[in-house]
Amino acid sequence: MLPRICVKFKLKYVLATVGSLYMLYFFGAFTHFFEKDFEATFDYPLNGDILSDVYQLRHGQQPARHPINRYNYTYITDCEHKCKEDDRLMAPRLVFIVKSAIEHFDRRVAIRKTWGYERRFSDVKIRTVFVLGRPRIEPNRRLQSLVDLEYSTYRDIIQADFVDEYFNNTIKTMMGFRWAVTYCPRAKFYMFADDDFYVSAKNLLRYVRNPVNYPEYLEETDEALRKLARRLAHTTDNSSANVEAEHRPKDRTKRQLMAEMELPPNVKLFSGFVFRSAPHRHRSSKWYVSLDEYPWDMWPTYVTAGAFLLSHEALFEMYYVSMYTKHFRFDDIFLGIVAMKAGIEPLHSEEFYFHKAPYLGPQSYKYVLATHGYDDLTELTKVWNEVRAAGYA
Repeated sequence: MLPRICVKFKLKYVLATVGSLYMLYFFGAFTHFFEKDFEATFDYPLNGDILSDVYQLRHGQQPARHPINRYNYTYITDCEHKCKEDDRLMAPRLVFIVKSAIEHFDRRVAIRKTWGYERRFSDVKIRTVFVLGRPRIEPNRRLQSLVDLEYSTYRDIIQADFVDEYFNNTIKTMMGFRWAVTYCPRAKFYMFADDDFYVSAKNLLRYVRNPVNYPEYLEETDEALRKLARRLAHTTDNSSANVEAEHRPKDRTKRQLMAEMELPPNVKLFSGFVFRSAPHRHRSSKWYVSLDEYPWDMWPTYVTAGAFLLSHEALFEMYYVSMYTKHFRFDDIFLGIVAMKAGIEPLHSEEFYFHKAPYLGPQSYKYVLATHGYDDLTELTKVWNEVRAAGYA
């Protein structure tokens, strides 16, 4: 009797041990022992110095090494016309490239009426396009016919021949890059955003004038104007004021003061909410990554892909560097790798929210650039209209 009890006890012990080891394996506890040190060994394919190849490719020369990754998907609709009418003097200042799910017709309508409205400012040219893939079920003639109708109505759909699903977001993003380089190459800034975001075009246009010091520099500008107003208010001798005016610059409005702040055209700005984190190694995670796919213990510095801003030079440089970068299925990580290989350091701004910024009235969104969590389109429209009326959108 006693030996039988001992056998049962040992069996339970063995099963418990095996179960515990499996759970540790499942949640990635052992995987961490085999990760490579990011700081010491990171060298993502294509390995080595690729920037000379990138320079040659970008300038129409024959590079020593051929690209390994071109994202050569066919455009079903390419919006070739969007920037064609814009001459060099009137190129768009800001282009919204919205990554949208194919079936999200209502979200696209809401964005066109709110933050993506192209005629928001009479003196600033804005363009808005939506990037889609094709339906998951092939053929899905009804869904595709609705997209075709939407394109013929609004002419702002960029649709490419890849399956529109979550793990193809890198493809969707890079088809947006390719479109910008091919069909809208003279814009100054490109804002990529998912279709469940609130975005302030006005704040973005203010942000790009002084991104490092945003929003503090706006307060300084306001204070400069207040000082100017006080000085003018204390001028009592009109004749002497007129004489002085002949020898000083014209009094500057806020728009004129802000116009003096302008980033140089060659600045490589890649900005948003910046993260530094480690790969998910537990197999239950939606974002699980194996050692075969990515062996290092940390991700490169990256910008959350829901909303990010690129200057002209940054977009072009990253697009060509992407051709020498092995594909990765998470778009924010892929762009982080590309930026690192390009020597571009992502710029963090607290006014890009990867979660939903609490809305406590227009004043709470005074400086917000972009915030996630607006899949309720009635709420999006209400908030944007209120913030716009207050002068912050």
